[in-house]
Amino acid sequence: MSTILSINNKLLSFRGRMSIGDENGEQLYDATGQFALFNPTWILRKRNQQIATVKRKMWPFWSLMWDIHSSIGDFQVKRKLFSWSRIYYVIGGKYDGAIIEGNFWDLKFSVTHQKKTIASAKGKILSIRDTHSIEVYDDESDSEIFTTIMMVVLQLDRRDESNNSE
Repeated sequence: MSTILSINNKLLSFRGRMSIGDENGEQLYDATGQFALFNPTWILRKRNQQIATVKRKMWPFWSLMWDIHSSIGDFQVKRKLFSWSRIYYVIGGKYDGAIIEGNFWDLKFSVTHQKKTIASAKGKILSIRDTHSIEVYDDESDSEIFTTIMMVVLQLDRRDESNNSE
């Protein structure tokens, strides 16, 4: 049985906040950015219990990487540069080799590991906030946590990119 998650990026929040809920609108996860001038650490919680931290690596400058420390293990996420669509690779941890691939308009994403689709996401074209519905196909709780972490990384990457273009 699959699980449907929904992530909302509250654009007007001072520090930044993302909430991830189920299909009934009940909040399951909450991601908040700690105040920092350049590179905040984001904390992902489930029912007020910290399950992960996400921080963009400032070095090396020629690639986009994030360090993740989580309840399912530590790993890195690297974005492939010079691609028409967003492609991310997971390095290390339980999901080593996982690929997260989006479409040109950043509205759809799929998360695959060992040729198995773990989750897919669809965004809404016209909405006041960034909202994505995520269907997690794998029943394992680690897959839900991993997918949630990856969606936070994707949202942070989009936010950084839009801030840099302004």
